[in-house]
Amino acid sequence: MTTKSVNSDKMLSALFSVAIDLTKSLTSAERFERLLVSAKQVIPCDAAAILKLENDRLRPVVVDGLKPSTIAKRFQLSHHPRLQAILNSDGVIKFKPASEMPDPYDGLVESCRGDLPVHACMGAALKVDEEVWGVITFDALDPTAFESTNENLVAAFSALAAAAASSASYIEALETSVNRQQQVSHNLIEQVLGHQGEEMIGESEAMNQLRDEISMVASSDLNVLITGETGTGKELVARAIHRNSQRKSQPIVYLNCSSLPENLAESELFGHKKGAFTGAVKDYKGKFELADKGTLFLDEIGELALSLQAKLLRVLQSGEVQPLGEEHMRYVDVRVIAATNRNLKDEVREGNFRRDLFHRLGVYPITVPSLRERKHDIQLLADYFVEKLSRKFGVRGVSLDSSAIKALNAYLWPGNIRELEHLISRALLKLSSNSHQRINRLFAADFNFSSDELASFNNDSTEVAQSQDLSSLSTNLNTETENFQRKLIEKYLSMNQKNWSKTAENLGLDRSNLHRLAKRLGLK
Repeated sequence: MTTKSVNSDKMLSALFSVAIDLTKSLTSAERFERLLVSAKQVIPCDAAAILKLENDRLRPVVVDGLKPSTIAKRFQLSHHPRLQAILNSDGVIKFKPASEMPDPYDGLVESCRGDLPVHACMGAALKVDEEVWGVITFDALDPTAFESTNENLVAAFSALAAAAASSASYIEALETSVNRQQQVSHNLIEQVLGHQGEEMIGESEAMNQLRDEISMVASSDLNVLITGETGTGKELVARAIHRNSQRKSQPIVYLNCSSLPENLAESELFGHKKGAFTGAVKDYKGKFELADKGTLFLDEIGELALSLQAKLLRVLQSGEVQPLGEEHMRYVDVRVIAATNRNLKDEVREGNFRRDLFHRLGVYPITVPSLRERKHDIQLLADYFVEKLSRKFGVRGVSLDSSAIKALNAYLWPGNIRELEHLISRALLKLSSNSHQRINRLFAADFNFSSDELASFNNDSTEVAQSQDLSSLSTNLNTETENFQRKLIEKYLSMNQKNWSKTAENLGLDRSNLHRLAKRLGLK
């Protein structure tokens, strides 16, 4: 058998091996690595590499014969004319050994110490669906190594590398699509089963102002920071912003920052590669990648650890996400909406929250009013929840007695709308177990308020019986409610020896919210 025949058989064997690998269940990195090994068997080179085009840079995907540190490099095309020339070529391009173009691999070839001497270099562009995906390059220390190399052989390996790249892109796109669809489905289920649905109930001045702010910021692409007490409906506001934005056809991805252990939060945000840590049995896309082109809602952002705040800031500044265990960055286009019941300005002063992140998130701040600030909406919300929840508990014809409405209006509502919903849920549950009537009523007694909580209501009832009618009660309701709030705060402050933190805990209020309320009531 002639040398030519031996070489021909060797070439066919190498190409056949790569073709077979394309049909196997391998990772993209494994396919590329095996391709370079096969190529080096028939192409006399000391180093080979496959690089992917990302914006105006080439990122090494796999290298053979180059130092491992090469993987971490990013080759800016404007600084590397050889790589730019390969990208622009329609076929295989061979550089003259004496070419004056700087070589991107100077100091990186494992078998060569120091700068590269005069050597042979060639490469080809990799195209997927007529679009340039990246390049494949070959370098040999022998300046004459590629003189007799068959360009068709190099072109064949380039075509197989492009096929591997196409397969990798397809699988990655498919996985992303599946993950995103799962996330979309999850969010749709959340919207259907959510506590408040998708309606924003209320006709008060505070609610109308909130709707105006939502409408104004939704049309932009600014990051939004939503603040407000627990139970005011911050998530509902976030979903309303997304639903009215240009990103509404894409998912809004939800992450509660307070419910994640610190060691898992980074993975949830940015994702991880298989084997990145114990228990990482497969690749996992983080919330930023799932929300690409859409909206990421970060609830309870004030609970995020300082170490993660720095990484979150980097993503907001550059749009670059780096999954755990992965060498390269990924680019995402995400609008971030964050929410917190904390006073982040206080947290910044106390060193618990980064100032630069606070300003980056709060490009457009929105404060959701407490239920105490929208008293005229209490009956409207109560009627809405009675109607909504009556069907759930299987009771019909339920209405609120006037005593119930007065009690609801007199209550402090430390838990805001969520507390109102839960209160009516409990009352309806009891009603459903004792009543089979066609018409049912909820009374003040059905809410089980304590004597302190009903003090204002009881005082109102006495005054009405003595000298006032319902219209005068309505006129003085705001004053009476504030008097009740003032007396209740003073009572707990006295019980707790002026300890504001303990008093806030007893009242179910955030400390900063209690200070604001006390100041408004003239207690500070």
